[in-house]
Amino acid sequence: MSLKAQLTDAMKEAMRAKDSARLGVIRMALAAFKQIEVDERIELDEARSLAVLEKLIKQRRESVAAFTAA
Repeated sequence: MSLKAQLTDAMKEAMRAKDSARLGVIRMALAAFKQIEVDERIELDEARSLAVLEKLIKQRRESVAAFTAA
């Protein structure tokens, strides 16, 4: 099962569980996948999907660090 399919299944589970925090994070990741697919007109493979997730994680960590430093 691909990463995108796993995230879609996790999104459905979060909706059923009414877990809004988890749902928001999953939707953000899926939106980033979709944005890259539309911009570059490609279908993301597993390696590219992981790279996108790592980039999102790095951005969030930098945001937290900047917020705590301020």
